[in-house]
Amino acid sequence: MKTSKFIAVALSALTLVGFNACKQKDAPNDGGNDAEATLALDKTSISLEVGQEETVTATIAVSFENSNPQAVTITPANDGKSVKVTAVAEGNAVITAKSKGGQVKTCVVAVKKAGGQGGGAGQLKGSQVWPIALDGTTSEANAAKIVADFRPNDVDQFLYVWEEGKVYEAGEGKGLNFHGNTDGYTALKVTNLGWAGAGFCLTESGEGWKAAEALRAAIVAEPDNYFLHLAMKSTDNYSHCFYMFGSEATKFVIGSKSVYDGPVYKDFTRDGSWAEFDIPMANYAAALAQTTCAAGVNVFVVLSEGVQGAELNLDAVYFYKK
Repeated sequence: MKTSKFIAVALSALTLVGFNACKQKDAPNDGGNDAEATLALDKTSISLEVGQEETVTATIAVSFENSNPQAVTITPANDGKSVKVTAVAEGNAVITAKSKGGQVKTCVVAVKKAGGQGGGAGQLKGSQVWPIALDGTTSEANAAKIVADFRPNDVDQFLYVWEEGKVYEAGEGKGLNFHGNTDGYTALKVTNLGWAGAGFCLTESGEGWKAAEALRAAIVAEPDNYFLHLAMKSTDNYSHCFYMFGSEATKFVIGSKSVYDGPVYKDFTRDGSWAEFDIPMANYAAALAQTTCAAGVNVFVVLSEGVQGAELNLDAVYFYKK
């Protein structure tokens, strides 16, 4: 199978696989003399602490919708163009603005506890961590926990798209990442029908594959102590399959149905907010005992449902020991 190195536009130098921040196509209008002006928002992402407020303003009159009233409340202004957003509980929400002509824009809101960590640095789970897809701010804040770093570095560790033709392109990647900062996250969009896959590859020119083999052996020896963490968000209903350490016997699916012969692990609410999963490695210890990691191993593989336009938004992927 042919491969090619995946290259995407990065939000910052710390972004693993970047995205064009908050880029969204306008819906077509009715044309002619009655065509309405272009809709835009003055903010497309907000980070708030509980109790804080922010105002989002549109260029034309719109109606506003709130995906998560438990995290934020909204109070539209009388002019129909702005809305006050109030953070009431930790979580994420998507504020959607809709015009009469059918244009849609969104603003993603991330809410942290009052007095929480500044800069959007998240606290990673576990006593030891092996990151695969993680923003730089959070990685630096948790440096003491990191045993080995499997993130793409464009030197000897890469995110390779597998292609016969091209199967993924950079997704739109709107809003803040899982930890509430702007460092970016992995956003991919399916371009070809039939299948789409990519692997976080530890090449023979580095030492990462040796660390992956040590981790695999440790999981087999103490499976109850290890987990895989990952976060996903979506507004579509497509399913995605994953496997680890190059072993297809470890397949699992996040979504509503099996794809690529993987069993469904869990699904999540498709409201554009982040959902997180902690997957017990005890479920896969027997399969991992039957394999070893060599140079060029794909330590983590993603396979998206083969529907053109299906998006995979992925962040905070790391193994951890409790």
